[in-house]
Amino acid sequence: MTQALGSTMTSAKTATSLDRAGDLCRSAWGIEATLSLLPSERDEIFRVEAADGRRFTLKLTSPVEEESATDFQTAALKHAVVRAPDLPIPHLVPDRDGRVSFRPDWSGDAVPTARLLTWLEGTPLVSAPRNAAQAASMGDALARLGLALADFDHAGADHDIAWDLRNIKRLRPLLATIARNEDRALAEAAMDRFERHTAAPLERLRRQVIHNDLNLHNTLVAADEPHLLTGIIDFGDAVRTALAADVAIAACYLMGEGDETMRLPQALVAAYHARYPLHDQEIALIAPLMEARHLMTVAITEWRAAQYPENRAYITKNTAIAWRGLAAFACRPTERWVAGFTDLCR
Repeated sequence: MTQALGSTMTSAKTATSLDRAGDLCRSAWGIEATLSLLPSERDEIFRVEAADGRRFTLKLTSPVEEESATDFQTAALKHAVVRAPDLPIPHLVPDRDGRVSFRPDWSGDAVPTARLLTWLEGTPLVSAPRNAAQAASMGDALARLGLALADFDHAGADHDIAWDLRNIKRLRPLLATIARNEDRALAEAAMDRFERHTAAPLERLRRQVIHNDLNLHNTLVAADEPHLLTGIIDFGDAVRTALAADVAIAACYLMGEGDETMRLPQALVAAYHARYPLHDQEIALIAPLMEARHLMTVAITEWRAAQYPENRAYITKNTAIAWRGLAAFACRPTERWVAGFTDLCR
């Protein structure tokens, strides 16, 4: 299982005390603040409430993450801010020495990488009502981010990450750990479809650095006007992979039920395509890649939740959506969804 997921996904999180994190904010950035720990998958994330009213996010990246991968995320954020300064994404805050990413001078071997980011106001989309205008806003913002990163290159861009859809085939052993027989059969059938119909054409799609995780928790909207997007957060899964994966990942979390299954995903894809045109081959794979993301979610989260039950609530935050998505794809031929996206973008 370690080989399938990598060291950052199979290692327990570090446990930095609030006092130590607060001392770091004081010594490195000169910020007197009250800190609170936020839920996270593998890094430590703190909400920083400064005495002067400002807010920040302190991110302590897992010490087992490859340094080149961490540097890549930092560089990608800096690049996107320069290319698209009006995008609602976090900005890195330099410390007193001008550093935006560094390992604190702490004793011990497991020292995380520290970064301070600006706080983005808004309500996570998971807690807000959803509509087509909002989905279109997401699609347009994601396309603007894609365009901002289109010319970005970095030595760590091709780092190995379990959440890259191009790596999904190696997750098959994890399916055996799914407890319920009917759930396991549903996931295995989706894996079979991916290997037969999607894996090969996926390798032929254009690639670039993408956000790779625009789910309902990483999308912020205005509390009083939820159709307005106010933030795209968490670049921790960014990687160079198929551009179409970015669109499919965002779209899959907006799936509804019955006749409404693809209404919001179609609104997102249409808005993305209007800003950053997709190739025909990419449009044809949006629906299969949506199914693949749901499959990846259940495979990884079901296994990790069993390994780290104390963090189960956060690890499985998207699992129920993923199971519903897999069921929807199993009930109707994927070709129907493909035709819908193709007609829409045409």
